[in-house]
Amino acid sequence: MDKKTFLNIISSRVLLMDGATGTELQRKKYLDNVKIPEELNIKFPEKIKEIYNSYIQAGSNIILANTFGLNPMKLKESNLLEKADAIFEAGISIIRTLSSDVIVAGDISSLGVYIEPLGTLSFNEAYKSFSFQASLLNKYGVDIIVIETITEIKELKAAILATKDNFDGPIIAQMTFLQDGTTVTGTDLQSFIVMAESLGVDVLGLNCSIGSRDLAKLIKFVCANTNLPISFKPNAGMPILINNETIFPESKNEFVESSLKAYSYGVNILGGCCGTTPDFILELSKRLKNKRPIIRNNKSKYFLSTRTLSFDISSLKKPIFVGERINPTNRKKLQLELSQNNLSSIIYEARTQVKSGAQVLDVNVGVPNIDEVKLLKNAVNKIQEMVSVPICIDSSNILALEEAMKNCAGKPIINSVNGDISKLNTILPLIKRYGAMVIALTTDEHGIPKTSEERLQIAGNIIKLVDKYKINRHNVIFDYLVLAISASKTQALETLHAMKLSKQLYPECSLILGISNISFGLPSRQILNSTFLKMAIESGLDFAILDPYTDWSIDNILARNLLLNKSENAILQYMQSFNKQHVEYNLAKTNGSKHLSPNTQLYNAIIYGDDDGIIDLIQQIITNNSGDCNHFQKISSCIINALNVVGERFASRQYFLPQIIMSAKVAQLAFATVKNILKKDTILSLGTIIIATVKGDIHDIGKNIVGAVFESYGFDVIDMGINVDPYSIIKKAKQINPIAIGLSALMTTTMPEMKTVIHLRNLSQIKTKVIIGGAAVTKQYSIDIGADAYAKDAMEAVIHIKSFMKIPKK
Repeated sequence: MDKKTFLNIISSRVLLMDGATGTELQRKKYLDNVKIPEELNIKFPEKIKEIYNSYIQAGSNIILANTFGLNPMKLKESNLLEKADAIFEAGISIIRTLSSDVIVAGDISSLGVYIEPLGTLSFNEAYKSFSFQASLLNKYGVDIIVIETITEIKELKAAILATKDNFDGPIIAQMTFLQDGTTVTGTDLQSFIVMAESLGVDVLGLNCSIGSRDLAKLIKFVCANTNLPISFKPNAGMPILINNETIFPESKNEFVESSLKAYSYGVNILGGCCGTTPDFILELSKRLKNKRPIIRNNKSKYFLSTRTLSFDISSLKKPIFVGERINPTNRKKLQLELSQNNLSSIIYEARTQVKSGAQVLDVNVGVPNIDEVKLLKNAVNKIQEMVSVPICIDSSNILALEEAMKNCAGKPIINSVNGDISKLNTILPLIKRYGAMVIALTTDEHGIPKTSEERLQIAGNIIKLVDKYKINRHNVIFDYLVLAISASKTQALETLHAMKLSKQLYPECSLILGISNISFGLPSRQILNSTFLKMAIESGLDFAILDPYTDWSIDNILARNLLLNKSENAILQYMQSFNKQHVEYNLAKTNGSKHLSPNTQLYNAIIYGDDDGIIDLIQQIITNNSGDCNHFQKISSCIINALNVVGERFASRQYFLPQIIMSAKVAQLAFATVKNILKKDTILSLGTIIIATVKGDIHDIGKNIVGAVFESYGFDVIDMGINVDPYSIIKKAKQINPIAIGLSALMTTTMPEMKTVIHLRNLSQIKTKVIIGGAAVTKQYSIDIGADAYAKDAMEAVIHIKSFMKIPKK
């Protein structure tokens, strides 16, 4: 089905997706004797056919093929990779045999592994995995593809790009949110909308995680902030366990009531996720099928975004400050550090610039004879986990630009392109592909034009190609270039004149300038820079590339006279005045970390997740205290205190999972460094923990997160995987005598296996503690079955482990 046909359909009538497949299969006990649910497609096709048909009979217009988890990693784990074609083909063709009227949707979901730096998977590996799924869905003829139940924004990006590259039909992108409107990795609703829109999906929506009433509140925000068609697929509430039976607490009437609210907000496609049944869809069909969707006509907004932050460019006070200090030009120390792959100064500059008011960070690591592709990618990954502001990726290396764009967890700015046609034809396709904004310099292969008219001519040539590549003009930021006033006294006027005309000719496009170029070669530069900034704002400036540490409140009459070229001797008057007064305007830079004690530097490094220089720092602490035999105890105390602060920030929602993982990795590196220096084998590991998803349960994302955090805190983790038999868990515990066994279960049907593990633990008389968690697990349930602790998330699990070991919280 082509995009135009599908979009015409959903603009004229509401469509209904199916309801839950996984919980229906579990409810009917159809998952026995299969390794993964998708194996039913070839092993017991009549069972999946029954599920499909029940939803068709209930009134579903769209049926999702049973391909949810068919990525190559999980197929390989299940020894089913060689049967991939057969499983995909069967899952799709069964729907075709049942009805020629329904829309057949390919289903793609999370890989279950985070992309670096949160996990070990590279962006390119994730892209390759999603490409595998999308290509087979395309091969066997799905009408549309639904990407769903995604919690991490970079994974969504990889999935969308891979699907678009392998499938020409309509794409629906759905993410999963908590009740507060954020994902587990901190992405908010608006940042999701920005990413999905900028990458060119056809429909965006929400599914899973929470019940229909709570999800309807979130979808109201989505409907008010995009004009794209919207899909809505809530759970029937969060599952609870009653008499060892899984119950989804929402009734079909409650589900329908919330779905009707979602429809009233402007949703185009409705369906159900976990716990919903054909009866839910039947009741929804009676109320909504073939109704016309509510027309939404929201005012267009144009955003930059990160994993956890987005802002509408038009709503901010102008200009938006772009911090310029992550740039090695004329900075020998930074050049040396970058040549050694040392990012410590870059991280420091990122944090301090943001504290000083930078709203965007320009990132340039261009040093001769380095691997810029690798270094720029690493810098982008590191910076965006340290600060929340958007990134301006600054490079002339096309390969480095693309790799950085892939790894950017939001919508960035690209710095830059110019009027050279060959460069435009190279970079503009990347801008379109990755949905970025781009700075367009009004120069070309002939150099910087002297007049405003010539610069505007180049801007016109750029716009022609922007339109050719179907890039929204709002994604273009023109730079009419600042030249030193000391070299050409009319250049400030030419730049300001071009800016004013540009606002008339290309009102959709923003304007940016590198402010400090204006004062090159003159004294008291900041007086001139700040005054010029004021004049540029008056001419329509939207973004200013500058040093945020400095004072930008200055507006000086002598500087204005010089910039406006009011007299022949204006430059002489300016220089004489400020030389006579001996005025020195310091840049007000912070003193930096050199005045802090090494212990304080270590403490801060862990809080901010900065691992650069940790090895040298540990060595310095030990050297400074050479007469003290309690090195490890003191360093350990510093690390634990810092991690406690990180945990408190996580609890108060100041930090999200990315910051937790980054800080914990620094702590682990610090412990490992102390061990290496002091030659003590017992320092690195704080003990061993077994983790497992219980028998009958194949969900492992939550378990994997907890395991990663445990390891980062210095524990050895034995991950026994998914669907683990209770006897195997206890057998392993007897062999290695761990501190604790961590058990995970997503479904209430598998929660009783936790009780079995605890029963076997008690019979075996081993002293290992048992801690349990998972979406359906509650603290009360942990008490009922005799677990030693319940953890709602990874950080709470760490707190319990520390209490088992009697490690103080502070």
